[in-house]
Parts: sequence; C-alpha cells; structure tokens
Amino acid sequence: MRLTELKLPLDHSEPELRSAIVKRLGIAPEDLAGYTIFRRSHDARKPSAIVFTYTLDLELKLPLAQFVEEIDRVADFAEEIDTELRATRMAGQATAGVRDTH
Repeated sequence: MRLTELKLPLDHSEPELRSAIVKRLGIAPEDLAGYTIFRRSHDARKPSAIVFTYTLDLELKLPLAQFVEEIDRVADFAEEIDTELRATRMAGQATAGVRDTH
C-alpha cells in the first residue's frame, strides 16, 4: 500500500514518522508492520516552515477487508462532522441578515 503527501518537520524523528503514518491511516500502532521510504522531498513553499514530504510503501498487519472497514468508518464519521458544520454555517447565515428590532 502506498501513502503519499505525508508532511513532517525537517527535525522529526523516526518514531514521529511512524506515529504520523498510524495517525493518517487511523490504525493501531501494532497494525503497522513496516514501511519503506519511496520518496522524500523538501517542501519549501513557506520558507518559515520547510517540511519533508514523504511517499511511503507500507506493510500492514491488518487484513485488507478490515482496513477498508476502518476507512469507511472514519469516512462516515468525517461526513457526519461535515454535515453538522454545514448546518451550523447555514443557520448562522440565515440569522446574519436578521436585525434585532428591540
């Protein structure tokens, strides 16, 4: 499995890279069997915040079906949050044009 566009500060450690992989995938640390750095580049578009951008090949201990279920669960949760945020914004826009006449 390939993971792309993982960004970390220049001074990160190997445990921080491993932690970032686990966090991005939403898996338990023990489910990451290993990884190989396919590409590492510098992102210097913000001179005050230069970062490494990684492309990694991953080996997971999770069966593929279980991993897909986890992704679906996280996607469903993100969709719920997005729906709630949109409703909050719409409610705010609806009341923004209303003046208090008292």
